Amino acid sequence: MTMIVCCAYPLGYGPAAKLHVIAEELQRRGVHTVFLGTGVTHEFAAHSRSGIAVEADPDDARARAVVAASDAVLSLMDRDYVRVAQELGKPYFVVDSLVWLRERIPEEFLASRRYWVQDFVGVRERLAETSAGAIVVGPVVRSMPRASEGGGTELVVSLGGLASPYQGDEGGVRYAEFVVEGLLRSEMLRPFQGRALVMGGRRCIEHLRRRHAGTRLDFATLSHASAVARLRRAALVVSAPGLTTALECFQLGVPTFFLPPQNYSQWWILKTLRARDLAPCSFHWEDRPTEHPITERMPEATRVPLLRDLLTRSMADREVARGFDDALAGVPAVDRRALASRQWSFFRSLGANATAAIAAEMQALC
Repeated sequence: MTMIVCCAYPLGYGPAAKLHVIAEELQRRGVHTVFLGTGVTHEFAAHSRSGIAVEADPDDARARAVVAASDAVLSLMDRDYVRVAQELGKPYFVVDSLVWLRERIPEEFLASRRYWVQDFVGVRERLAETSAGAIVVGPVVRSMPRASEGGGTELVVSLGGLASPYQGDEGGVRYAEFVVEGLLRSEMLRPFQGRALVMGGRRCIEHLRRRHAGTRLDFATLSHASAVARLRRAALVVSAPGLTTALECFQLGVPTFFLPPQNYSQWWILKTLRARDLAPCSFHWEDRPTEHPITERMPEATRVPLLRDLLTRSMADREVARGFDDALAGVPAVDRRALASRQWSFFRSLGANATAAIAAEMQALC
């Protein structure tokens, strides 16, 4: 039986979710998959219980042994385990959803057996500037039919993976507190009394349960399948502006509103969605009249300390909190049906779901 090692960039929900849906498709085709990683990637795989999950750093002998025993490696934007595959002469495949933001495309990605790039605004223009032999594909998300209009009854808040170099050692707790406190101040929760759920990573959710027990919010860390099921049943979603959750909700046709960005990619994703009228009543840190030295395609070494400082200062600023409150106050007046229609149409414009095609080509090449 073919065995493929699956790894993902360990700093958020999106890469782990994409990895998971491709792995599920590989498993349906009779391929044995092993999830290899740490942090949110390992937590995601272990919680989903859909295969073997090995927790090991790239320099751990166990990681090397797992890769050595495999037929190939699938990477969702991870470079570290890919280097192990290169050292061992193993074929590897890369799926990238953020090429449009990259200062440069990593050499490891360009040397892969296949380099798939998920389409989004600016992707084709960015690739035209390079000599990358990338294959542009449609959304890499769980394929789901559109939800029934008016069928949802609850508010779902998605905080994402909440693991980011931009939030220091607290793992997103301060960001989660900023969001939850704003929601509790708002009138948004009134129509959803007892039917409002906040989803996020385990460590963060445990903190929120301790801090906000007895409020109008429930808190949960869910498997990917369970999280998507809750999104599907939602009357509306309020989400961190990660691309994967956005596309999942757009595909479902559930009206989706966006929280401030947690990291560099979300900074530009939210700007892109707002420019296309897909993110009304969203608050962006740059909405406050302070200096924001964040530019496109910044090298990671430069942007991490800048954005970490900016987020720390912004979340402690009362004027920023008032700006977030004002954004939430506008949500009830939005035509949700029209918003969901625009978001669904945008999802459709990105092309057919690419998950099955990626899995089929990988199986054929292994």
